[in-house]
Amino acid sequence: MFCERCGKQIEEALNFCNSCGAQLKKDGEAKQTVLTTLITALIAVGVGGLGILVGILAVLLDKIDRYEPVFAFAAFYLVLHFGICFMIARQISKMIDARIKSPDMAETVKRAVQLPPRSTNQLEEFHKPASVVENTTRTLDKVPVER
Repeated sequence: MFCERCGKQIEEALNFCNSCGAQLKKDGEAKQTVLTTLITALIAVGVGGLGILVGILAVLLDKIDRYEPVFAFAAFYLVLHFGICFMIARQISKMIDARIKSPDMAETVKRAVQLPPRSTNQLEEFHKPASVVENTTRTLDKVPVER
């Protein structure tokens, strides 16, 4: 198993990466949790949103004499409500499609980019003078000037 953040190879039993400290999630557990959460959210938004609409319509129809603005509000609310439900359902379908295409994610592990091994070659022999002063003091010598 490999860490998703740093790409180091780690043991299956660990909950956190030894290298970078990232929390490790098992592929099946994480997808099941997200899928279950999205389905729960879809049901809550769908039922709760329609319940709120019925409550608001009951109050508005009791207080307002004209029905046209109330029905316009209801139509606008329903369009937004079904749009939100559609987006959540679309995410659920994408997750189910991903699960169908790759049923066992543990077998297909993405490998991190491997760097070449460190070089242990020796440096070349240094042939220039070792003293820094030797090259810099020659410019300070007195040069005879002919007149």
